[in-house]
Amino acid sequence: MAVDEHLGIVLSQLAHYHFTAHPEPASNNLEPTMKDDVSSPAISVIVSELPAAPAPPKPSRKPEDAAFEATPGAEPEPDSSPGAAPGTFPYFPLLPAELRLKIWHMSFLPRTVELHTRRAHYANDDGRGATPKWQQSQSRNPAALGVNAEARAAALEFYTVTLPLHNNYRVLYLNLEHDTVVLLGDLHYTRLTKLLDWFRAQDRPAPGRARRRGAAGATGEGKGLRKLAMSVALWAHEVGAATLKAFARTVFADMDEFTLFMYPDRLPPPDWTGGSCVLEEADADADYYRRFIVGRGRQFRVGDGWMVVGQQPMKVAELSFEGGW
Repeated sequence: MAVDEHLGIVLSQLAHYHFTAHPEPASNNLEPTMKDDVSSPAISVIVSELPAAPAPPKPSRKPEDAAFEATPGAEPEPDSSPGAAPGTFPYFPLLPAELRLKIWHMSFLPRTVELHTRRAHYANDDGRGATPKWQQSQSRNPAALGVNAEARAAALEFYTVTLPLHNNYRVLYLNLEHDTVVLLGDLHYTRLTKLLDWFRAQDRPAPGRARRRGAAGATGEGKGLRKLAMSVALWAHEVGAATLKAFARTVFADMDEFTLFMYPDRLPPPDWTGGSCVLEEADADADYYRRFIVGRGRQFRVGDGWMVVGQQPMKVAELSFEGGW
């Protein structure tokens, strides 16, 4: 460091000190003005607080860094690093058991599951009272059944019916009060009535709940399946409405909700490997819906609405197949 620069730093530091010179008291005896050991006048020093050192300058930001600043009131962005697991809650096992069970039960949402049949088995006789095994389904069972023992026990209290499928290694878990069963394939009266009768025999109230008595309550059976959906193609003939009215007075009498959907195929889409079904109300402004209203669907109309099937007017919906649970 240069001498001048060093001197400048020293002087700048000394500028923060206040010096007050106190001369020696006057004396009547004059001392010689010149001595070998002349002493300097007494000096008192008052030290003031030094100013804080300046903060180091902030590194300059690049314009693209502004995208990473948090916006007030905004949700924090999930960590997208390879080791992160967004959407997880690792402290869930530490919650009280009562709270965990409430959360499990909140995850049991109403589902729409599909059942389809194989033509080769239409002539088979299951026998009176036998468990039907002619159904097939690519719908998935609730995820809680495979999480742990606690979640499975809670799920089995909610999904009280296990429907055997054509595959002997698989069953479909159902809640007859909340789930909607979508039947694909041709209309077969005998098999349809056997399936609905089997649901009534399997219907039992959840623990702590009394049985709801419907039209089948007099026989000691439950109400059975509450929500059923079938293809409109099965009824889109000249006497379709008359046939449905006859069904509404008999096998569909206990239905809380009956839906006709605009999907004519007997099987799910070939590229659908399993997941969930979705029933959405048909778009009244769509061309296909208008053609249905003025065509075959006109026979199902009563005034400005649809005919009553079960406990309330039927619905017309679109059926789609999605992945996931």
